[in-house]
Amino acid sequence: MSKIAASPDVDWEQLSYIGQTYGAASAIFSALALTGVAASLILQARQARAARKEIERNHHFQLMEMAINNRELLACWGALDSEHEARILRQQLYLNLIVSYWEMMYEVGETSTQMLRSHAQTALFSQRLGYDFWTDTRMARLAVANNARKRRFWQIIDEEYRAVRSSRTVPSKTSRPRRNRPSPSALASIAVVATTAAYWAVEVLRRKKKGLAAGRAGQAED
Repeated sequence: MSKIAASPDVDWEQLSYIGQTYGAASAIFSALALTGVAASLILQARQARAARKEIERNHHFQLMEMAINNRELLACWGALDSEHEARILRQQLYLNLIVSYWEMMYEVGETSTQMLRSHAQTALFSQRLGYDFWTDTRMARLAVANNARKRRFWQIIDEEYRAVRSSRTVPSKTSRPRRNRPSPSALASIAVVATTAAYWAVEVLRRKKKGLAAGRAGQAED
C-alpha cells in the first residue's frame, strides 16, 4: 500500500468507488448463498416430511393388511356381529387402501385430474359399497386435508360423488346370496315322514320280538 501511495498516478477516490462496488457485489453473492442454504434446508425438511409420510403409510398398510387377513384383528376396527359385517368391513378397509393410493399418486403428479375423475366414476361410485364408503367418510376426509394438492384431490372425489347423488343414479345395494333353506311346509312334510318311518321301524321291531318269543315258547312245549 505504501508503494501504491508513493505513485503519483493513483486516484484514491476511484479506488474507493471500485472497493464499494465490489463490496456491494459481495453482499449480493452472500445473499444468494444464504438463499441457497435456506432453499436447501427447506428441501431437506420436505424430503424428511415425505419420508415420514411414507413410513406412516406403510405402517397404515401393514395394519390394514393384518386386519383383512385375520378375523380376530379385524374386530379391533369395530364390533362385528356376523360374517356379513366382517366381509363389509374388509371391503371398506380395502377401499381405504385404494383411495389412499390414488391420493399419493395425485400428490406426486403421477395421476391427472381427468384420470382421477375416471377412477372415481368407474371404480368407486359405480357400486354401492364405494358410494356408502364415501358417504360415511367424506366430511372427515375433507376436514383433514392439510395442503392445497390434497384438498384438491378430495374436492374432485367429492364432486364426482355429488354428481352421482344429484343424478339420482345411486347404485343399488348388493343383495346377499340366500342359502337354500327348506320352507316351513317342507319342514312339516319331512317331520311327518320321519315320524311315520320311526313308527314303522318300532312296529317292525316289536313284531319281530313277538315272533321270536312265540317261537321259543313253541320249542319249549315240544
